[in-house]
Amino acid sequence: MYKLWAKEIKKNHIINSIVIKNKENIDSSKKMDKCLKEICKELDISVPVWLKKHGMEFSQFKYVTFYPQDFIDEVDFDKLEVELIDSDKKPAD
Repeated sequence: MYKLWAKEIKKNHIINSIVIKNKENIDSSKKMDKCLKEICKELDISVPVWLKKHGMEFSQFKYVTFYPQDFIDEVDFDKLEVELIDSDKKPAD
């Protein structure tokens, strides 16, 4: 299962959070895209612009931060943090 945890943060406090799951048999990048869109739909915000730095941050740390300038529409928080909390990958034996 693929699970992402998203947190809206304002003045260093979590003001809203959500966990989105995806069980589809598709590659990880497509799961990330679908989950991010679902997160934004549930939080009623626009989908942030995904830049190369976001991809590098997520692939290295399984964690990405979006700031208000990453959104086309105005948002009412200081940052949106998205973290991978579960992945389909099994640990190596």
